[in-house]
Amino acid sequence: MTGGIRLSQYRLDDGTRDVLGKEISARVAATELDSDADEAILATIGAHALGNLLPGQVLHELEIFSVAGAHALLLGNLPRQDFPPTPVHGYGDETALAATNALHFGLLQLLGRTPFAVSYENDGRLVRNVVPNPAASGITSSWGADSEFFWHSDQPHLPFGEPGTDPRLYVPHYLSFYAVRNAERVPTELTSVDGIADALDESTLRLLERPEYAVGVPASNDADAPVRQLENARLLETGPDGRRRARYDQGTTRGLTEDAAAALASYGDFLAEVPTADLMLTPGDFMIFDNCRVLHRRRAFTPRPDAEARWLRRVYAS
Repeated sequence: MTGGIRLSQYRLDDGTRDVLGKEISARVAATELDSDADEAILATIGAHALGNLLPGQVLHELEIFSVAGAHALLLGNLPRQDFPPTPVHGYGDETALAATNALHFGLLQLLGRTPFAVSYENDGRLVRNVVPNPAASGITSSWGADSEFFWHSDQPHLPFGEPGTDPRLYVPHYLSFYAVRNAERVPTELTSVDGIADALDESTLRLLERPEYAVGVPASNDADAPVRQLENARLLETGPDGRRRARYDQGTTRGLTEDAAAALASYGDFLAEVPTADLMLTPGDFMIFDNCRVLHRRRAFTPRPDAEARWLRRVYAS
């Protein structure tokens, strides 16, 4: 796989998709379920239906994903409900999307992951609608479109957490997405930290491993975010599990020494040419990737009219 990405990829057959959709829709129809207030209920509904109806091989891959070494997982042809127009201004009626949220949260439960939100980003909501928001014009943000969102990891200004800690204080370990619309055919591009480290020249690699960088808060965070900058950070390092991990955002990262600044400039040039895995999410696709072991980017694009514009639904998980 290009970009050094180890990808677990599966696609449901139409029959399984349809039965799964009917099962979940029937179970969420009786009450109004909100993505934030009722996440646990939605996850239970989704996980029950998925556990009964997904093929055994897919269930096995979900169970072992976080320990098997894959960087990303893509599950295609999931049920698709009747969707409202794309909420280009950021938010919509979450109770109308209960079936989709049950799928998303149910898959995270089967993956053994905990969804979470932070108070200072996305209005404190679990689900972020990744849409071309006019208010983000010219900004490198998941709500942008006209500016390239260069290689980055999400919330790189936070420290890495370890199992058993409150995930809201740390870099989100996983990013998960459900694709509603992508008629513009904009890929989500991934490249692995392992591939980056193996391809970098030895001198630059060693400099990036030194604690000589400051990483600032990304544009998606509110002005009152409690952490504004991580000082004396390493951009590449080896975690307690023996796997390489990275933090990076071109617009908010700077070197604190002359050598670090030079290495950072070389790193940016290297990333501009790095091999990529281009994942073209289509309606009904679910994707999750390791935010510590993968950098991702999105090219600039011209959105469709507002009601039909690209729409992914992102949830942080750890």
